[in-house]
Amino acid sequence: MNHRHLLVIPMLLAALAAHAQDRTADPLGPLAQCINRSEFQFRQQDRLPAHVTTRSVKLATGEGQVSVADGYRLMLFHKSSLPFVNLKIERSVEGKFAADRDTILAQMQQMSANSKPPQLVPLETDTRQGVEVLGLNNPYITQSSGVISVYTLLHAASGTVATAYLLNQPADKREFATDAQYQALRDQFLAALVPCMANPAQ
Repeated sequence: MNHRHLLVIPMLLAALAAHAQDRTADPLGPLAQCINRSEFQFRQQDRLPAHVTTRSVKLATGEGQVSVADGYRLMLFHKSSLPFVNLKIERSVEGKFAADRDTILAQMQQMSANSKPPQLVPLETDTRQGVEVLGLNNPYITQSSGVISVYTLLHAASGTVATAYLLNQPADKREFATDAQYQALRDQFLAALVPCMANPAQ
């Protein structure tokens, strides 16, 4: 019998156990709960499978990779029976946040460059409470049947990335009837998300 192989098996099991133990921590849990204490609440939270460590994004140069140490997908509701935001919160792999941020910025710049008249969508940038905010906003809700706006929020101090897809809804069920009403609700959502990104324990 080959005793080397017998020695390898416990080592593999130990490595797998260590990986599982890493996932017992829930660094994004406080952020999810902070969001849920706002006016925008989820009815379930789907955690990213532990074996998923990257996600792909489309760039002008081809496909890029963003690291993912942990993540949640939250469908957020306001007052409508239909979701208003498809929100993904993720934690970058340690030491890879800066590279992830550059890849995400390039992705959003490419999305902006791909927009065409009359719906040119410039990339909007801002920093609030130490959170970098990148936004792409459709100018008219009537010309968007799916996603109206896309926002990525980046918090370097914690290595956290939030990607928010703000959703249109059928006219008879949505909370906003005009572009201005949508923009007010969008800004209300961002005003709730930014402080949670900056300090989830608030």
